[in-house]
Amino acid sequence: MSSSAAEATKAAPLAQESTNQQATNEAKVAGTEQGGADHAAKIQQRYTEERDKRLNHRPQGTAQFIDLATSDKFRHFQDDIWADHEALDAQPPALRDGEHCRFLIQGAGFGGLQFAVRLVEAGFPAADIRIVDKAGGFGGTWYWNRYPGLMCDVEGYIYMPLLEELGYMPKHKYSYGTELREYSEMVARHWNLTDKALFRTELKSATWDESEKEWTMKMIETRNGAEQEITVRTDFFITTAGLLNTPHLPVVEGIEEFQVPAFHTSRWNYSLTGGTPYDPSLTKLKDMKVGILGTGATAIQAIPHLAMWAKQLYVYQRTPSAVDVRDQHPTDEEQWNR
Repeated sequence: MSSSAAEATKAAPLAQESTNQQATNEAKVAGTEQGGADHAAKIQQRYTEERDKRLNHRPQGTAQFIDLATSDKFRHFQDDIWADHEALDAQPPALRDGEHCRFLIQGAGFGGLQFAVRLVEAGFPAADIRIVDKAGGFGGTWYWNRYPGLMCDVEGYIYMPLLEELGYMPKHKYSYGTELREYSEMVARHWNLTDKALFRTELKSATWDESEKEWTMKMIETRNGAEQEITVRTDFFITTAGLLNTPHLPVVEGIEEFQVPAFHTSRWNYSLTGGTPYDPSLTKLKDMKVGILGTGATAIQAIPHLAMWAKQLYVYQRTPSAVDVRDQHPTDEEQWNR
């Protein structure tokens, strides 16, 4: 046998062995891929099941949440803990019972403010405009939410309205809640809208009067600690009522008997935790065990502060969140000006 033939004979088993090993590896890879696909499918199925529980449009709908308005124990969860009632009571009301205005805007957040600003820019005097809101001040969701770590999850450069008109530079890539609330107040001052807002006022009905070509608005205003019904008329009614001003409390077994102090993140109780909206030093939690329900955008921002200060933190999760790097940083003023 020639040397080349001998080498070929020796190589044949090696080649066969290599082929067999390759087939084995490919089978393993295929099995891994199939196992991975099955695992991913199971995860997706579980996620879908939990999502459906959360959405639960049928048959429960909003019945999956406690009706705070009718709950003796939890009614206080929707209280306005931020309103300066003394200062608001001292101000003359922007609207009185029986009065008429040209434009009535429901909502004092960024949506309502933008409508008012655009009306002024179109030539209508601010005196023709009235804004009503259940809150005790401007800001909408940024008025109600003041939990530690609160910031917008959209870049401030594209989220904050009227930046060019005010010549304002957001302080960070993602604006903190305190800045957004203060900015809404700045917008109101700049366009002379501060005294055009009737706060602590809930709109109950809006009825179009065809004969008079105007709206009849029935509202409940809180003033001097008492509620009073007022009726006003307006030529144009604009609603910008948001969806993030009412706390949602889940109907879960045992919640009515729960005795430990509790609050909703949209009404963060700093008297229990310590700290302020400007200083998230939750010093009163040092010797406490804390539980938080949920892992949505709010929890993702609040949990690091709770974990930093609480003796022990329990996080109760139903539907996982997707989390990515925020890359928060102060605004580069030179780059901003360019």
